[in-house]
Amino acid sequence: MARVPQIIVVDPDRESSAEIQKTLGMLGFAVIASAGYGVEAFTLAYQLRPDVILMRLEEPLVRPVQTLSRMNDGMPDLPIVVYSTEANIRLMRQSMVSGASDYLQEPLAPEDIENSIMRVLERKEREAKRRRGELAEPVAQGTIITVFGAKGGIGKTTIASNLAVALATEAHQTVVLVDMDTRFGDVAITMDIPVERSIADLARNLDNVDRNSLREYLVQHDSGVRILPAPTRPSDWRNLTAAHIRDVVDVLAQTHDFVILDTPGTFNEIVAAAIEVGTMILLITTLDMASIKDTVLALEMLHERFGNDDERIKVVLNRAGMDTGVREKDVERTLDCNLWWRIPQDNEVVKSAQLGRPIVLNRPNSKVSVEIREIARALTGIRQRSKHQKRNGGFGGLLRPFMKKSA
Repeated sequence: MARVPQIIVVDPDRESSAEIQKTLGMLGFAVIASAGYGVEAFTLAYQLRPDVILMRLEEPLVRPVQTLSRMNDGMPDLPIVVYSTEANIRLMRQSMVSGASDYLQEPLAPEDIENSIMRVLERKEREAKRRRGELAEPVAQGTIITVFGAKGGIGKTTIASNLAVALATEAHQTVVLVDMDTRFGDVAITMDIPVERSIADLARNLDNVDRNSLREYLVQHDSGVRILPAPTRPSDWRNLTAAHIRDVVDVLAQTHDFVILDTPGTFNEIVAAAIEVGTMILLITTLDMASIKDTVLALEMLHERFGNDDERIKVVLNRAGMDTGVREKDVERTLDCNLWWRIPQDNEVVKSAQLGRPIVLNRPNSKVSVEIREIARALTGIRQRSKHQKRNGGFGGLLRPFMKKSA
C-alpha cells in the first residue's frame, strides 16, 4: 500500500494495549485509536474506517465475540486480526466463525504481527481488484516442491524421484518431476527413461505450447509420473534465465497437482528461481559435518530471502542412523531448528538407483520406502492410521471393548 496502514487496537487491558501500540509504532504502522469491547470499539471502527483492527480475544468469550461479530457484520471488508494467550481449537474456530482474518498467539513477536497485517492487507487489496475486474481470471495451481541442498551427493535426486513416484502411486496425484540439475542431471538415469526433449526445449517454445502439446515435452514413467529431463548438454543451460524457469514451472503447476523440482548442490540464478517459486522447500542434509555446515549457510540464506517461514522451509535428514559421530540432536542444535523428517540409511537405495528403478517401487517395504510414502501422505493431507487402528480395524475395533463387557 502506498500510505501507512492505519490500525485500531481493541484490547480492554490497558497495559497490553499500550504494549501492542508501541510495537505497531516501531513497525511503522499508524495506530489511530484504541478501545475496549462493545459500543466504543464498533463506533470508532465505523467512524474512522481503519485498514486493520487488532483485537484481543480471551475467556469469557461473550463480549469479545459479540464485538467481533458486530464489526464483521457492519464492516465485512474490514480485516480483523485476533490475538490471544490461548491457542486452543475452540477459540480459533469461534474467532474465524465470527469473522477474524487471522489468529495470533501471545507472546507476540513483532515479525509475526507485521507479517499478519501485511498478509490480510494484501488479501483485501486483491479482493478489491478482483471485484473491479483488474485481475485476470484465477487459474488452478498445483503444489511446487523444491528439493534443495547446499552440497552434492546427499541424495536430493533420490528423494525427489522417489517422492514423485510415491505421490503418484500412494496419493494418486498427477505429478511432474523436473530435473533442474545444471551440472549432471541424473533424473533420467535414476528413472531409466530416454531423453528426447528437455526443459531447455520447452523453455524455448513455451509461447507456442498449450495443455495438449505440453505432454510432448514430458516423458511418461511407468509409475504415472511425468518427467521433464535436464538437457543432455550442460551448455544448453546457458540460454535459460530465471524468468524461463518461473514460466515453465507456472505452466506445469497449472496442469499437475504436484511439481517436484530437483536442484543441484550449488546456488545460481536457476536454483534461486526454483526456490522462489516453491510452495515448499525441502532442505536436505545428512549427518556429515560438511553437509551440516553447508546447511547452516543455506538456512541463513533462505531466512534472509524469505524470512523464518517454518511452514515453507522444511529440513529433511537423509541417511539418518549413519555412524558418523554426529547425533541428530546435535544437528537440530546446530541448525537451530527441528528436523521435519528423517529418512533412514539403507544400502538398497544405491542398488535401486543403479537399476534405474526407484526404491519405493523396487523395495516397497524397505524403511526408506515407508518413510517416503509417509512424506507423500503428509504432503497430500492423507491421515495415516495408527498401528492400533490397523490391527483392530474399523467398527470391529470400536465394538470390541463393549463385546468384552457384555461377555
